[in-house]
Amino acid sequence: MKNFRNIFIAMVGVLTIAACDTDAETVAEVHDEAGFLVQVSTTSDSAILGSPEAGVALEDAEITISTARLDMSVALTSGNLNSLDRVEIVKSYNGGDEIILAETTTLPYNLVVDGITDLLSGTGASEAGLRIGDELLIRTKVYKTDGSVYYYNTTMGHVSLVVNCASDLAGTYTNAEIPDCEGTGGDIAYVTEVTPGRYRVSSMPRYSWTSGNCIFFYMIDVCGVLTYDGGALEDNAYDGDAGVPGQVNADGSFNFTFQLPAAGYGPVEETYVPL
Repeated sequence: MKNFRNIFIAMVGVLTIAACDTDAETVAEVHDEAGFLVQVSTTSDSAILGSPEAGVALEDAEITISTARLDMSVALTSGNLNSLDRVEIVKSYNGGDEIILAETTTLPYNLVVDGITDLLSGTGASEAGLRIGDELLIRTKVYKTDGSVYYYNTTMGHVSLVVNCASDLAGTYTNAEIPDCEGTGGDIAYVTEVTPGRYRVSSMPRYSWTSGNCIFFYMIDVCGVLTYDGGALEDNAYDGDAGVPGQVNADGSFNFTFQLPAAGYGPVEETYVPL
């Protein structure tokens, strides 16, 4: 089994907030300008999921919605609310007009919206018009007492509900090319659902870091079509995206194509088989 040298590049996370004509570039500037930092989280059932119309191209198929729910919390992570006028939670559908969902003058704050009608209310969209891949974007917006307005960046303050098919790929899989890393003994990978339709796969095949750590990656499942969504390679300045969609098979396995050009590897298609 080959090992790929782990060149760890330590980077300070950059959090940005857009505010009128201001772009904050560091955590300190964010704290000074916005007055406080937040973290938005959602429950695992926050999603818009359904089944597309059979026999119709996916982009044209009407969706029968099975799950439509938002349960999000906004928590204060640093700073204080001394300069806060209000926090708004706003939504927009496919980049359309912004609609206020809720507002608060205190944190933490929890918002629950049940049902597709209430989620789409005010956007001009309807359930009949939904298509796979459509997005309802939820953003956290801060109004300060001095009149300035801030949107928190994607990492801190955004929730994206993308219309998707129901997906259930979480579990333990086997592949003979998966290295013995992090005490797994080899041949084993764990797939964990991060958010509906987005998964963390514990190890790519053939390679691991010389530290003995697995090279994990993320993938997104849209109605059985899998796309690469970054991971440990990108965290360390490498590219693992082969640009080839994977697929979920009828037997519950899935195929995925990998590359690691810095090691002369790929693109190579591999199959993960459920245990």
